[in-house]
Amino acid sequence: MAITDKHVAVLRAQLTGQHDEHLRLVKQLDADEANREYAALVTAAFIVAVERRFIKNGEFADESEVIDFVAQVRAKSPEMPDVIDPRLAESLILHLLEKGPVIDADADTKFGHQLVLLATLAGEEQFAGSELEAFLSEVRSIAEDLLE
Repeated sequence: MAITDKHVAVLRAQLTGQHDEHLRLVKQLDADEANREYAALVTAAFIVAVERRFIKNGEFADESEVIDFVAQVRAKSPEMPDVIDPRLAESLILHLLEKGPVIDADADTKFGHQLVLLATLAGEEQFAGSELEAFLSEVRSIAEDLLE
């Protein structure tokens, strides 16, 4: 199955901070869609967002910049230190920057970390309407490639 407008709508709601709408749309996905198409879409969005934030003019950010970013994410609310394992979060980003492996964790934990980190990265971007749509179009294409 390909990435559909329905899958993109779920991600759009998540990235724009529409929490109730995001939850409503997620509940409309069957388990296979959530675990396959939507997960691929989130992974693709995470990859693109990390590249935008941590690769400038072909130069990869230092590990310290990643550590600082994760610390900022964890400091956003009192619950975040319980939600985000800094070692896992850092390893997810550093792996995309070709600076090490992802530490061992179950798929649901990794996915949850990607969602939280992605929300922060997208928030930093402050997408205008057309920028968000361009981002989602790019992400959709990458997600479809991941599913092939």
